[in-house]
Amino acid sequence: MQTRVLFVNTPFPFDEHPVPPLGLAYIAAALEREGIHVRVLDLLVAQYSPRLLKRRLAEYQPHFVAATCSTLNYHIASRILRVCKNFDSSLITLIGGPHVSFTANQVIEEAPWIDIVVRGEGEQTLVDLLNSWAVGRDLAQVPGIAYRRNGDITLTAPRPLIRELDELPLPARHLLPLSKYRALKAPCTVITSRGCPFGCIFCSAPKMFGRGVRFRNPRAVVDEIEIVNREFGFKQINIVDDTFTVKEEHVQSICEGLMERGLNVKWSVYSRVDTVTPRLLRLMKQAGCSWVCYGLESGSQKILDRIKKRITVAQSKQAVKMAKEAGIDVMVSFLLGLPGENQRTARQSVRLAEELRKEYGVYYGFHILAPMPGTEVRERAEEYGIRILTHDWAKYDANRPVAEPAGFNGDQMKRIVDDYDQAIEVAWRDIVAKADCGDPSCRERVATTVTQDFVWKLLKSSAIERLGRSNHHQSQLALKISRMLNVPPDVTEREVARLVGEGNLTYDQAAQEEHAAWRWT
Repeated sequence: MQTRVLFVNTPFPFDEHPVPPLGLAYIAAALEREGIHVRVLDLLVAQYSPRLLKRRLAEYQPHFVAATCSTLNYHIASRILRVCKNFDSSLITLIGGPHVSFTANQVIEEAPWIDIVVRGEGEQTLVDLLNSWAVGRDLAQVPGIAYRRNGDITLTAPRPLIRELDELPLPARHLLPLSKYRALKAPCTVITSRGCPFGCIFCSAPKMFGRGVRFRNPRAVVDEIEIVNREFGFKQINIVDDTFTVKEEHVQSICEGLMERGLNVKWSVYSRVDTVTPRLLRLMKQAGCSWVCYGLESGSQKILDRIKKRITVAQSKQAVKMAKEAGIDVMVSFLLGLPGENQRTARQSVRLAEELRKEYGVYYGFHILAPMPGTEVRERAEEYGIRILTHDWAKYDANRPVAEPAGFNGDQMKRIVDDYDQAIEVAWRDIVAKADCGDPSCRERVATTVTQDFVWKLLKSSAIERLGRSNHHQSQLALKISRMLNVPPDVTEREVARLVGEGNLTYDQAAQEEHAAWRWT
């Protein structure tokens, strides 16, 4: 009997422009290589309902259902697995991701409908777990899990990190609804390394993936990007390493490989201001890098030192300047409410953000500290003078106060974020006005936003699934969608034509006319 696994990509409690789930695709590929049958229900780009979930369960009849989640959407993943367990009590329910890796005891204790928590990297653990189940081997011998045994919580030994990333198969992207992500003009995600050598107190990545960095072979990375670009049709790649620029020779090899292939692809990275040089940034630009994101966190040196960021404000300014001079767009992010934060340090962050915007045209974002499980700031909150306000994980979206430092309350943080949100609205109105006057870059940004908003509504309403099963013409489909979504007919007709022209929507003419349907490819 071939083992069947259904992976669920958990939605978030707010609208967003998502990217294909990379970690899930890696684990699915590892299982497929072992001869295990895998399907993915990607609820990030679909309208979730228990009815839809139950229908998929009835059709596929999996032995295992596995959900992946972050802190913010853990409650949604848990609810989905509860529906699965209630539908068929014989199903074995699994959950993984950074949140549950650090709260495994609590998950097993509070959610009896969740059978097993996968802790840390999941590829080898899932293979070991499913092979053990198939032959009836004791799960206590499977490192990296937590489960319920005779009413007690059992944590097995930690599983060592995967040393050779090149031994992993390429992510099983063929299982994902890639046409929906292409329709959204979303980037495709790729990793070139795992691990982070730094020790910022607000981040759990070093505990999850190790303080040492494990690098993939640059040629294998370039091979994968070529596949994603030429076979899967993505024009934008987001390299989601914790710090892409941590090793210059690695970056140089990837850039040279991309230029040798002549790929028509733009890419973006996460970086640190103390790991870049003008030469490296110029090389990245030549190889197609269009965006770099720096986590500046604060405009106060006192705060930066307190959170063990190991950078200076001067380095932040210099790194932004170098990237812009290389022709790369820059996004910088700030965190409010860090240990030691007060009115003065918060104003320093706002001033730095505005200075960088005015001088270099950078984009910036403000978020509020959410002390996640696995972070030093949560584990030593009292020592850092942080008061945890709530343990409701659904509120840990980094957009509202869930913790307060001494001397700076949630209302003060929220006022700064509200001011930032208002500034974003004003800036957007300015972009729209310039687009109306014919500015080409602004017109392109407005058109992209209109497209993404339309496709997001299309996906979350399941309009194609509900209206597509008919033999009506493309223009009739567009008209029906226009009425369903309350979108102007000209916008709908243009966007539907684009989706068809790009190959993301197709008309499947079945042998029997009544079975003809419009489908996502």
